[in-house]
Amino acid sequence: MFLAALLACGLAGAACHPPGPLERARVSFHYDGDTLRLADGRRVRLLGIDTPEMNYHDGEPQPLAEQAKARVAQLLPRGGTVQLARDRQPHDRFGRALAHAFRADGTSVEETLLREGLAVVFILPPNVALADCLLAAEREARRAKRGLWVLPDYQVQPAGKVPADGRWRRVRGRVTSAQRRDDWVLLKLDRRVQLRVARRDWAAFAPADPGAWRGREVVARGKLKSRYGRPQMRLWHPAQIEVSK
Repeated sequence: MFLAALLACGLAGAACHPPGPLERARVSFHYDGDTLRLADGRRVRLLGIDTPEMNYHDGEPQPLAEQAKARVAQLLPRGGTVQLARDRQPHDRFGRALAHAFRADGTSVEETLLREGLAVVFILPPNVALADCLLAAEREARRAKRGLWVLPDYQVQPAGKVPADGRWRRVRGRVTSAQRRDDWVLLKLDRRVQLRVARRDWAAFAPADPGAWRGREVVARGKLKSRYGRPQMRLWHPAQIEVSK
């Protein structure tokens, strides 16, 4: 019933197209909603999205994790063909191949998951070729309150009241401090949640002067983790922070 309802959403307005040449490969296994194994043994991490964790070795699957995995298996069946398009980086630090995935008819798998509310956008520079169209697909799902966007964890919450449990969160707070330290730009929300941006990534953020962020109320998004006993969130791309209205 869940997948049938998602199929009814359709793909009107699909906008994500391959950013480069396509490589045809065969799917052999689905780890979760954003990671595949190919028949040649390669493990592929889909670019531009993050789906709920299956938590195979640590607890129960996160909400809608199984549905995201099932939807990818439906879009890209085992034994079937996937078309892969590279971005800027061929592999991640875990040795996984990085690629955008398309069905034989040209449909973007990442865009489909985002429109149906089974994934959130996760842009990891320098792999930014499809950032705009993926963000547009996520905004549509948010407006329509599909999938993940009706769950409590995906609603905006005050920075001072959100547990640093490693889950994906949206937190709102006022920037109470902003500084450059070594290779990082550090923004603190409500004197509690620290946002960490590597200097190499900060060039894409505006305003460029960290001090100009002080006093602004913002909404940041990402996985909120505990670092040295304090809640911290790593930001890679400007899409992860917006000035609150």
